[in-house]
Amino acid sequence: MSEYQVPIDYNRARNVLRRLNAYAHYSPEGAAQALDVLRQAYPLTFARLEQKSFERDAVLLEMPGAKATGPLVFVSHLDAPARNACEDKVPAHAQAMCVALSRAHVVALLEALEGLLNEGYHPGGDLMLALSMDGLSEGLGASSLASHLKARSVEPCFVLDHGGYATMEAFRTYLPRESPLALVGIGEKGRLHARLTLEDGEGTLRQLMRAGAKLTRRQTRVSLCAASVQMLQALGARAPLLQRWFVRNPKATFPIMRLMWRKRAVLRQFFASQRCIDGVQAQATPERAEGTLHLRQTLMPGLRCAQARRQVRRVAARCGLSVRFCVAEDACARSKPDGEAWEALKTAIEIQFERSVVVPCLSPFATDARHYAGLCRRVYRFSPFLLTGSEALRGVCTVTDGSLQTAVQFFRSMLCV
Repeated sequence: MSEYQVPIDYNRARNVLRRLNAYAHYSPEGAAQALDVLRQAYPLTFARLEQKSFERDAVLLEMPGAKATGPLVFVSHLDAPARNACEDKVPAHAQAMCVALSRAHVVALLEALEGLLNEGYHPGGDLMLALSMDGLSEGLGASSLASHLKARSVEPCFVLDHGGYATMEAFRTYLPRESPLALVGIGEKGRLHARLTLEDGEGTLRQLMRAGAKLTRRQTRVSLCAASVQMLQALGARAPLLQRWFVRNPKATFPIMRLMWRKRAVLRQFFASQRCIDGVQAQATPERAEGTLHLRQTLMPGLRCAQARRQVRRVAARCGLSVRFCVAEDACARSKPDGEAWEALKTAIEIQFERSVVVPCLSPFATDARHYAGLCRRVYRFSPFLLTGSEALRGVCTVTDGSLQTAVQFFRSMLCV
């Protein structure tokens, strides 16, 4: 971490994170309250940047820049499962908070921007902050924001979202001692959300449970995609001599890696398609039975959403259920880990995480960035927080004064590109 310390209102940041924790799922009232929290906490940002509203209460904040670069586009979503991090123990020192990574990302960005505006900041390119309110569900907000920018022929210098992170726990065998690993998402998995329902209350709850059992019989499917190949090859370039060939040739050695990592978090994050039932609603009386299964599935690049939909429909038909797909998206196009924008991002990471090894990866999280892939090939996902393996699996981070200082310094660097 840099020795330079920027002024931060830590109490304000913690208060904003606590208040945002109430916003778990999209609703017009909840979205308005979440935006009011940000508006009250960061008055300079909302006063200096022009605000436009979009579908599902998504908001675009814009500030004209000096045109020295293309537009600087920062995106993220504000909805996140409430209290999803608080089951974990946090460090014993005071003021540590476990929060959703996406929220910590947004708050650190706004803290950095508020401080810069107070110092007379003027961006090198047009500055755009695109915040959606339904990123974990349909993603209609981010989709409408991206469509608006595309209609304006906006070609960003870069698009930055949450989705990557720094860690001291993954791939340690292939890294220099004491070197943090910074994983920058250049793409992400496809996703499928569906609801399976007993038709008109006919049938039994046993049919519902049988459908759930069939759909989750093989919950995880492991495969290798191009983004993960790039990650392993970048790791291999820094690996010890005896392991270098093994890691830099994943297409030949992946079956062995799969066995080695079968109990590791990295396998699920970067190499696995997963299907789960994340909610069941059921009610039965002697005359009538009602029930709904909520299905979520992630799809590695190369696995088509249409194929997964056919399989779900087939199971639903056999079990006498109707099915409705809420989200059905293929994996998005990969961005290029090179060029000036990549070097600026890499430099900002290396300043804050000394001796870090920066590698591209397949983002383990669903982010708004997928909707912006059509604007340019410089869409990256990285949040400047140091995560444990458990936190990385669940998309949360521990926020302390020190970690917030690091994150704010990182975003100040990216805002000044």
